[in-house]
Amino acid sequence: MKTLEEHYVEFKENGFTILPKVFDQAQIDEWISLYPSLIKRQTSPGAEQEQRWLSSVVEYEPHAMLPAVANEKILDFAEMVMGPFVQLDNLTFMAFPSLSKEEANGKISGWHRDQWSSFPLGNDYIWPKACNAICYLQDLTDDNGPFRVIPGSHRSPLTIEEDDHQKKHPDEKVYYPSAGDVVYTHCGVVHSGTPNTSGKLRYFFSIYYNLSWLRHRDNHSGPNVAKIIAMAREKNDRRLLRLFGIDELVFPRSNWGFRQPDNEKWE
Repeated sequence: MKTLEEHYVEFKENGFTILPKVFDQAQIDEWISLYPSLIKRQTSPGAEQEQRWLSSVVEYEPHAMLPAVANEKILDFAEMVMGPFVQLDNLTFMAFPSLSKEEANGKISGWHRDQWSSFPLGNDYIWPKACNAICYLQDLTDDNGPFRVIPGSHRSPLTIEEDDHQKKHPDEKVYYPSAGDVVYTHCGVVHSGTPNTSGKLRYFFSIYYNLSWLRHRDNHSGPNVAKIIAMAREKNDRRLLRLFGIDELVFPRSNWGFRQPDNEKWE
């Protein structure tokens, strides 16, 4: 087992690292069992229900989903990477449908860098404005679609033409995380999924964190998140408050100056 410090060295070098067995099978089974209900509640009456991206799921299922976004190991690592400014941008829950092997033949899902990134202009490591804690809720295989990444592309002006964004890349690496593993990615690393041809749904969490002074895409204003915030205030849990965009002590000092190295300022 690597230490978080060893994962951090790997993350800075490659743009990602895999944190093993962050979530157990009982927790995974609970999340999967909630998916049909979440689909129903996020679908307008009379509209066709289908597998799709679900957002703001902490508001819909706070007891089940707070342990995902506020997991101690993930937040410990997120703060190592981003400093004490970690905010939940969004928790997206998805069940990818299966495609035919003919439809998926030779294709990948699509190379991309994530939101809050930018195209690298040089080869320096840049402190990320956002990171993605990707959790697959089943073991990945060639049939249900492994994780693909181009290591080091977060600090390289790597270009992928539009016609090539669904083609395999000569510098790619392919990984098969197990259920409950978390692939923690720099927003600037080029990565992709692989089409699911297993005949079953492939369940996927994207727990996307950004810096606390940026806007967030999930709804943090609903009554259930308000209860979480009230609980955090009562316990003086500033880490949990920051996760939902609140910290009166850090914010005035965090996004200005830039006269010292980031990690010294974080201390």
